[in-house]
Amino acid sequence: KDQLDWKSLVKLSRPGWWLVHVWLYLAPTGQKYHLLSTLSFWLGLAYVLFPLNLLVYGLNDYTDVELDAKNERKGNFMYGAKCSSEQLKELPRMIVILNVVPIFVLALVSGQWLALAIWLPTCFAVNMAYNVEPLRLSSKGPFELPCVVFGFAGVTALASIVNNLAWAPFGYWAHMSCLVLRTQIWTEFLDYDPDSACGRRTTSTLLGKALSKALVVVLLAMEGLVTWYFFEDFLMRLFSISGMVAFVALEVLRGTDDKEKKKAMKAQNALGLSLVFWIWHRGLFAA
Repeated sequence: KDQLDWKSLVKLSRPGWWLVHVWLYLAPTGQKYHLLSTLSFWLGLAYVLFPLNLLVYGLNDYTDVELDAKNERKGNFMYGAKCSSEQLKELPRMIVILNVVPIFVLALVSGQWLALAIWLPTCFAVNMAYNVEPLRLSSKGPFELPCVVFGFAGVTALASIVNNLAWAPFGYWAHMSCLVLRTQIWTEFLDYDPDSACGRRTTSTLLGKALSKALVVVLLAMEGLVTWYFFEDFLMRLFSISGMVAFVALEVLRGTDDKEKKKAMKAQNALGLSLVFWIWHRGLFAA
C-alpha cells in the first residue's frame, strides 16, 4: 500500500504511550474541578492525546523508516506503525496541519495568543532537534536525554498556559525528570539490538546492556527518593517502590523476552492510569 490509512496514522501516534501525555497535562490541573467545565481544558487534553503525540512519534518514525523496517517490535499500537517511505511522504504536512490548527483554536478559546505563539515553534524546534539532521540528537547520545526532558516538560507548560494556571512546584519537575529519563533509557534498551546493528549512538548503546539496566535502577531509585521527600502519599510511594522492585526482578535478575516486556509495559500503563487520577484527586502535582 502506498497510502497512509487512518489505522496506520493512529499507530504512528503510539496510543500505548498516550498515558504519558495525559500524566504530564493533568499534573498542574490537580484538584481544579472548575476546569472540568471549561472548553480550554478538554481541547488541550484532546490536543496532547493525538496531534501532539503524532508530532512527537510520527516525526521519529518518519526519519527512522529504514531502521524500523528491521525492528520486529514495530507495527502495532504500542511501538508505532511500520510504514514505507512512500506511505509517509505526506506525513510532515499532516503533522503541521494537525498541530497548527488545534493550537490556533486553543489560542482563540483561551486568549493565550502570545504564549502559544512561542510554545508551538519551540515544540517544533525541540522535535526537529531530536529527529532531524543536522542535530538529530536521537542518534547522538547522551545529548538526547536533556532534549527529551525539555520536550515532555512542554506538555505540562501547555497545560498551565491554556488553563491559566501557576507552574507546577519544584517537586513535580524533579519527579517528572526522573520518570522521563528512566523511561527513555528503558525504551532505548528495548531497541538496543537493532540500534547497535545499524551503528546508532544512543545513551544505551554507548553504555552497553548491563550499564543501561544499572542506570534505569539508579533513576528509579532517584525517583523513589524524590517521591519520599516531596510527596507524603502512600500510594505514590508504593508505586515508586514497586516499579523499582519489578524492574530489578524482571530485567536485572531474571531477564525477559520481548513478549514479557510488552506485558510488563501494559501492566505499568494500567497502574499508571489508576495512579494519575489519584494524584489529580489529591492535587499532588498542582501549585
